[in-house]
Amino acid sequence: MTGYNPELAYGYQPPETHLQEFPRQSKYDVAVIGAGPNGLIAAAYLARTGLKVCVVERRYEIGGGLATEEILFPSHYSNPHAIYHMMLDYMPPMQDLGLDKHGLTFVSPNAQTGAVFDDGSSLLLCRMIEDTKDSIAKFSEKDSETFGRVWRKWRQVVDELVAPATYLPPVAPIDLIEAMEQTEIGKELLELSEQSPIEIITDLFENEKVRSLLLYAACMWGLDAEESGLGFMVPLLIDRTMNKGICYGGSHRLAAALAREVIQHGGTVLDTSEVVNIRVEGGVAKGIDLEDGRSIDAGIVMSSLDPHTTFLDLVGRENLSPSLTSSVERWEWEKWSFFTTHIVTDDRPRYGTDDPWADDAFMTVIGLDTVDGLLEYWDGVIEGRIDGRIVGHATCETIYDPTLSKVPGHEVGFLQIHAPYDLEGGWDQRTKEIESLVVDTWKGAAPNLNVIQRHSETPVGIETRLPHMRRGSIKHGAYNPLQMGAMRPNDECSSSRTPIDGLYVCGASTYPGGLIIGGPGYIAANIVAEDAGVDKWWTLPDYIQKYHDTYFAEDTSVA
Repeated sequence: MTGYNPELAYGYQPPETHLQEFPRQSKYDVAVIGAGPNGLIAAAYLARTGLKVCVVERRYEIGGGLATEEILFPSHYSNPHAIYHMMLDYMPPMQDLGLDKHGLTFVSPNAQTGAVFDDGSSLLLCRMIEDTKDSIAKFSEKDSETFGRVWRKWRQVVDELVAPATYLPPVAPIDLIEAMEQTEIGKELLELSEQSPIEIITDLFENEKVRSLLLYAACMWGLDAEESGLGFMVPLLIDRTMNKGICYGGSHRLAAALAREVIQHGGTVLDTSEVVNIRVEGGVAKGIDLEDGRSIDAGIVMSSLDPHTTFLDLVGRENLSPSLTSSVERWEWEKWSFFTTHIVTDDRPRYGTDDPWADDAFMTVIGLDTVDGLLEYWDGVIEGRIDGRIVGHATCETIYDPTLSKVPGHEVGFLQIHAPYDLEGGWDQRTKEIESLVVDTWKGAAPNLNVIQRHSETPVGIETRLPHMRRGSIKHGAYNPLQMGAMRPNDECSSSRTPIDGLYVCGASTYPGGLIIGGPGYIAANIVAEDAGVDKWWTLPDYIQKYHDTYFAEDTSVA
């Protein structure tokens, strides 16, 4: 064979010298498991303190959900997991780490979230509140007025309470209630918490289409529409649906910028390095062992993986207390995952609606009809069924990030629907059927679509690509009252510390949760810096400090 190299033949074993750049036994101050957004954020903060930090990632690519891949080969790229960056204006790492110096840019259009209905009408939720009110007024003047009035209060809830609390350790429920009762806006948050998303929205708004879009916005990331206890998240999630950003050049650029921060401050990032064991001796974490035989000694181990992987697989039951073992075994995954169909077309979607501005929306919800119809669809998904009408959200990525297509005149986008992991009939048998249903539904709303290429990822495919997103879990675990706040992932680990000395958790299964909000990594970095006795080079942003001083000035545990 011309150009044959025996050293590249199957079965060739390279000499030991291939490990010289990273010896089989190494010592670091901090070993971070998982180079997803939270692992990278924690590592970037700690590396700059002078601690010797190593981030270990099993995949060839860092970033976890921050991925941009040539799914539609050749020359068409898409963001297969994280595309909607929803906390950009609040995330401390964006300013603290100065990520813009790495060329990181986000685009956040005014037309944020739209819905197109079967009768040709459309509804838009925009960054500019007056534009949102104008769109709602097409359906109900009363709802338009209500939205403006309510939104002034809800924006205060987000700015002064929910957003700052996202970046401080959780507070015990009784202490949080006592603190919130000090102010009127705090009482408003407590009142919202008592209600379910559907109660909040149907009590406030009268028009069916307005209700259905707001309910979709509030629950699309996994809130149970009919479950009370997490109503305080409704203002946050609707507000964020109106304030999303897309990472120009692909979501992977955020991961790359964070990795550069780690490396530029003396840290190490190891890809293709799967952790198989967290070494625990006498109840103390001592380091990690890798699949290829290498070991890393570290006085501090941080895991951004899910609770099952961290505690049951890597730490081992023999090193866990009965209470911690029990809490991990009770952990619940999301009731649904996502099925996503990525497409290449020769034109951007042009919807048959009454408002051409709907074509510019960052995200467009398709298949909405009534609140009952939406609930019926979600109930079917939870029961493992997709049959008939579907509801999902579409984004033409190249409208706001043309770098994702290298072919002139081609557009890249996707339609994503809620889907069960355990699909009735099985994904192997039904993927093409569901894909055709998705594409046909999209074409029904945007008749101009000429699909040149398409590729779909199922909930099982999510787990295959990212094994720690078990059962296609996009947040490492369900959002319900028993798995949020001081109970995420459990009452022994929600502060990032664990009962095992030297072991910390910092992933989406840790308070406050997932969705590339940066909270778990930021909180863990603060906790580890305090426990390690190193000087923090950063300070709390003013809006977080004000929240702390107003409600918890005497409680240093949340500082």
